[in-house]
Amino acid sequence: MNRWIPRLTIALIGVHFLASLVAESSTFDDILREGLWNTVPGDPLRSYEMWFFLAGFPLLALGTMSQSIVAATGRLPAQLGWYLLAVGVPLTILYPISGGPLLVALGIAAVYAARRPATAPPGRPTAGLSA
Repeated sequence: MNRWIPRLTIALIGVHFLASLVAESSTFDDILREGLWNTVPGDPLRSYEMWFFLAGFPLLALGTMSQSIVAATGRLPAQLGWYLLAVGVPLTILYPISGGPLLVALGIAAVYAARRPATAPPGRPTAGLSA
């Protein structure tokens, strides 16, 4: 689970980015046609879509950083699970039909996986594990 949870987090964010670009592609097309500079303020739909798209980057950072931590230490950081829950629970309450429940499920799995003993990363035994 230590290796799969970061991968699933990154995959979920990939779906998030794809959904943000495909769902209302005409809005992003309009923004590109108008020249990017100051084309979002004043339009609630464009603002919503832009924040939806940009919110994926911090979650992508969580996924890739936790992937690096697992590779280096053999352990999944518990913070990943708590951060996913901190985003997923309010999102699920405010927007039940969203990716929130998936973030909650990944968060619970990450907290559970972080409580398990470390597995040795390739080429580096972890303290307390027999080789």
